[in-house]
Amino acid sequence: MQRVKATIVEHERVQPAMWRMAFRWDARARGLRAARFLMLGFPGKTDPLLPRPFSISDVRDDGDGVVSEILYKPMGKATQLMTDLRVGDAVSVLGLLGNGFPDPAPGKRPVLLAGGIGNAPFAHHVRELLDGPFRERPSDVVLFLAGRTASEIWIQPWVRASGITIVETTDDGTRGEKGRITEALARRLPSLGAIEGFACGPTPMLRALKAMAVEHGFPCHLSTEELMACGYGVCNACVVEDANRPGTWIKSCHEGPVFECREIIP
Repeated sequence: MQRVKATIVEHERVQPAMWRMAFRWDARARGLRAARFLMLGFPGKTDPLLPRPFSISDVRDDGDGVVSEILYKPMGKATQLMTDLRVGDAVSVLGLLGNGFPDPAPGKRPVLLAGGIGNAPFAHHVRELLDGPFRERPSDVVLFLAGRTASEIWIQPWVRASGITIVETTDDGTRGEKGRITEALARRLPSLGAIEGFACGPTPMLRALKAMAVEHGFPCHLSTEELMACGYGVCNACVVEDANRPGTWIKSCHEGPVFECREIIP
């Protein structure tokens, strides 16, 4: 797998705490599946030297070709540097990497659970579901968008217009329902029927969702957000603990980043 250069074609702040970047690179031709990721680098920069992992958020044709987009939150040196990039600048891309979310099992209702910037893989996940078994029944797809406050809630506008069911929650009640994502899910469990969860977000959220899935007996796939240096299993920086073999560690970049919740200790 080779690292290639890609040109930025769109770059905007979509919320005070969230940015969207699109570049001329075809993730579809590289085995695209929701929650697979790429390693993004910065040509000519030595600080930061190492690339950073980002989930593919969406892929579409803009009329001039295929573009792939990511969402990110400026937190460290690399993501702060990214906010200065402009349309026409180049980034280096390695990918796609990781396994991605599996297809929902027959008879299961997909419940997508996004915490903060954990919403990143779900626009394309919605595309996959609506291009597949849920084409004629989009409202059966349920997307929970959660954040500490309103500025952490965002999803691509076409997702809101697609007909899926969206539930928003914030810790401070500034948007949607006040409280945790698990609380909003618990209130709806009796009416949702047989569900299968797909989650991405901070570790405490994933831990709480695992406990809920085990208690209520539904499958739930967790896309982990571990720090990565290489993205393909060499550096051992992104390990998670194996739930079936305590004290044994799994490389989330190589064997994940998606695991059924019973496989790992988040």
